[in-house]
Amino acid sequence: MESSKDNLIEIIKTEDGSMSLLRKDIEESYHSCFGALSETNTIYVDYGYNYFCSLDSKSQINILEIGFGTGLNAIATLKNSNNRKIFYQTLELYPISLSVAEKLSYGKELLLEEEFIAMHRCEWNEIVDISSDFKIKKCETNACDYVLPEDFFDVVYFDAFSPEKDADLWSEDMMQKVYNACRKGAVLTTYCCKGEIKRRMKKAGFSITKLPGPKGKREILRAEKK
Repeated sequence: MESSKDNLIEIIKTEDGSMSLLRKDIEESYHSCFGALSETNTIYVDYGYNYFCSLDSKSQINILEIGFGTGLNAIATLKNSNNRKIFYQTLELYPISLSVAEKLSYGKELLLEEEFIAMHRCEWNEIVDISSDFKIKKCETNACDYVLPEDFFDVVYFDAFSPEKDADLWSEDMMQKVYNACRKGAVLTTYCCKGEIKRRMKKAGFSITKLPGPKGKREILRAEKK
């Protein structure tokens, strides 16, 4: 079923062949034009999830995502779960419609089409089993207002729209809230490497590392709760 917001969204093809979306009202895409899938795999799966797994052998990993968007980060994480059990909580104020999600290629590319559609079809604000090892809770909410559990998450994907477009999500208060929601040893990754964002993360208590980004992005950030 189409949403009234669908006319604000344009489906685009990125340089690596994977699809993304353009929000025409704010003139910003959901992913890098150089490659949606390569961006997700580098910044969130490799630098975030896989890095945490290399440090910690726990069998269940709790992931927080700021900005569900197209669901690409979620399905790519399921693809790379490597026999770990995952609880995946994601906060999204403006969900895309199922009809838009069905036009994206991620499920087919990752050979997880059924699971990808299930992620978009499942109820919001409920814990849903996507597979035997992957549970998701999509929360339709403003992340700034949502009360997160403290000392709970192992990995955070901070994938909101840019600070210029969605400043509140990058505020000092938001960084502190996310830090408090993380367990010791937790890892956060984000595409944004702006100086002011680094300072806010450090002020919240994170240790910051700059890493080489995917094509088109010189550097990205990884933050850890040491």
